[in-house]
Amino acid sequence: MTTKQERIAAIDLAIERGGGIVKFCKRMGLTHQAVYAWKSRGWAPVEKAIIIEAIFAIPRSELMNPDLMRALNTPSASADLL
Repeated sequence: MTTKQERIAAIDLAIERGGGIVKFCKRMGLTHQAVYAWKSRGWAPVEKAIIIEAIFAIPRSELMNPDLMRALNTPSASADLL
């Protein structure tokens, strides 16, 4: 499981790989305020984490809400999805 600081670093890496905050936001269809909100809370929404993983090769597990990641990693949650 990643720490808040590690998730913020992953968001920063995505911004860097995207060419800076302005280019990253345009490419992702976001405002810079939305991205700063991610950094403030320490995670990106799952749908955006999936896109970041596809475009910038940063694993979604390094970006997502840790509570959601824990829920997805529990055997009963995985079985419910099948």
